[in-house]
Amino acid sequence: MILTPFQGLFPKTNLIADLDSFFATVKVNYPQFVANGFFEKEASEAMYLYHIITEKSSHYGLVSAIDINELLNDKILPHEKTLAAKEQQQLQLTLERKAFIKPILLGFKPFKSFKTFAENKLDTKPDIEQHLSNRGETHRFWKISNGEEVELVSIMFRKKIKKAYIADGHHRCSIARILWYQSHKEMVPFKIDSMLSVLMPFDQLTINDFNRVIELGAQIKSVQFITAISKYCKIEELKSKRRPKSKFEMTMLIDGLWFSVKWKKKVLQQYKKDHKVLLDYYLLNELILKKVLKVEDVRKFEGIKYVPGVEKFKGLKKIARTMVNPVGFMLKSITSKEICYYADNELILPPKSSYFEPRVINGMIVKELK
Repeated sequence: MILTPFQGLFPKTNLIADLDSFFATVKVNYPQFVANGFFEKEASEAMYLYHIITEKSSHYGLVSAIDINELLNDKILPHEKTLAAKEQQQLQLTLERKAFIKPILLGFKPFKSFKTFAENKLDTKPDIEQHLSNRGETHRFWKISNGEEVELVSIMFRKKIKKAYIADGHHRCSIARILWYQSHKEMVPFKIDSMLSVLMPFDQLTINDFNRVIELGAQIKSVQFITAISKYCKIEELKSKRRPKSKFEMTMLIDGLWFSVKWKKKVLQQYKKDHKVLLDYYLLNELILKKVLKVEDVRKFEGIKYVPGVEKFKGLKKIARTMVNPVGFMLKSITSKEICYYADNELILPPKSSYFEPRVINGMIVKELK
C-alpha cells in the first residue's frame, strides 16, 4: 500500500465554544467554517497515529493519504454496493467543500511491526487531543513527520499490506473514482492524486449488524407477505423481541409482533452450490426483496431504510413508525473473514451490510483538494 504524508487541517479548538455542536454541523457548514477561520492548516506534511477512546472501547490506526492508483488498481476493495442517492449527495458535498473532511476507514490484516510501533506511540503524549462529551469519546493524534519515521511507516505498509478493505467509506471511494476521472478531463478545478484514509488492523475494528425496515405499503397485507416469504423461510412467532441467535436466522418485526425467520434447508443447499460463503444479507436481498417484493435495484429502492445494529430495537421501531405497513429485519453481523472473502472474490453484498466501529467523525481531520 503506497502511503504519503499530507498537509492536514485541524479545527481551532480555542475558537470553538461547543465542540459537539461544531462536529455535528461541519458536514454541511464546512465551507463557512473554513472561510471564518475555524480550521488551521498544519505547517508541514505528516501522517498521524490516531487513537479513538470511547466509553466502552479503544481503537488505534494510521491516518495517511493513499495514492489514488491503489483504488484504481483494485488494491482497495469494496464488499458492498453503494446507494445511488447517497453517492450523488456525497459528490455534490465534496465539490462544494473542495476537501475530504472525513477519512475513508480501511481494514487490513494485522501485522506485528505496526502493533509495536503504535503501542510505543500510545505511551507518549499526543500532539492533538479532542474530547467530545456528548459522544463520550476522546480523539488523539500523534504527528509522524520526521523523515526517518515517515520512511519507516511507508516501507512497513508497502511491504506488509498489498490490499486493504473498505470498512466505512464505500460512497467516498466511489466518488473519488468519479472525481479522478473528471479531474483528468479538466471537468473539476482540482486534481485527485490521493485519498484521506484511516487504516486500522481488523483486531482494532468492531463489526456490527446493519438492519432493515421495508415499507410494504397499502397494496400488500402483512398476512400476504408472511405467506409469500414462507416459501423460503421457516417462520415462528416469538414470545418477546430478540436478536437472531445464529447465522441463517433473522428476527422480524411486523404488526407489532416478533418472529424468528430461518432459511429453509433446501434454500441453503441450493445457494451454497454457488456460494462458498453464504450470508443472510445476500439471501434477504435475492429472495425477499427481488423475488417477493420485485425490487430490481436495491441501490435505487426508496422503500427501504437501514438501521445500525448499535441503535438496537429502539432504532428499528423509530424508523418503522415513519412507514406505511412496515416490516423490520434484524440480521446477524458478518465477520472480517467473510468480508475479505467477498471482497477478494468480487462478490459484492447489498448496501449497508456491515456497520463498523469506531466511527470516524466529519471535520476531525481534513485534506484539501487542490
